[in-house]
Amino acid sequence: MDVSASHPPFGRAVHAVAALEGSSKLAVVCVLFGWFFMNTLVVTLGSLQHGVRFFDMSAVIADPSRLFFDVDTPFHRICFCLTCLLCLSAPLAPHLVKKRSAWLGYLAPLALILVCGALLYSRSSGDFFAAPTEAKSVSGNFIRFANNLVHHGGDLVTRHIAVGAGGYLALIGSLVLAVRGVRGLRHAPR
Repeated sequence: MDVSASHPPFGRAVHAVAALEGSSKLAVVCVLFGWFFMNTLVVTLGSLQHGVRFFDMSAVIADPSRLFFDVDTPFHRICFCLTCLLCLSAPLAPHLVKKRSAWLGYLAPLALILVCGALLYSRSSGDFFAAPTEAKSVSGNFIRFANNLVHHGGDLVTRHIAVGAGGYLALIGSLVLAVRGVRGLRHAPR
């Protein structure tokens, strides 16, 4: 039975998956498991542990305090899951489209991880309270004190946050894909 004759898009996708080399297939599976089935970040407070999976990262970026509580935002979860799946399927691009730039699709999972890490860092390290324009007022001093207090407490909290096994697995898998994409880009005809 010829799959490509009855369903051209599905047949092309099957051929693209078959065209992936073994290490790329394994790397995609590692990223898939790291993002969806394992904890990316682990918060440990005494004997309590709370894990956050990568597909919940958009909700944590929107409100970093969600690292410590359950993430219950279905809209964030659905949208970011679709983004993750799109990034996971991006390495199929050079096998579907015969353009040299399609090899950059292999960099999509790594780019998503780096962007999420940078956004989470910037959201959690900035000022939590906006200072008024008049710098010498009592309220301005109080807000600066509150920001310093929050940052000091944040330093204590960061000792209890660690990258989980899913974070390491997804990072390794995305690095393998990125290396493969750069090699493919170098050897692709111009």
